[in-house]
Amino acid sequence: MRAIYVVMALALLLAACDEQKEDVKDTVFAPQVKALEKARAVENTLKQGAEKESGAIESSENSESPDQR
Repeated sequence: MRAIYVVMALALLLAACDEQKEDVKDTVFAPQVKALEKARAVENTLKQGAEKESGAIESSENSESPDQR
């Protein structure tokens, strides 16, 4: 009887480790994944703009004459 349980447990374990992965685009989560990717793209754009603005501020501060500080 124990052997049957062990064999069943091993069979379930091996079946659970199957490497078949579904494409996200074919699931019900596709709209959420698409929205998440879009949000990440917006975030990257905002980060680039902030870095550009920060660089412009630093360069303008460095170009000031020492009397103005």
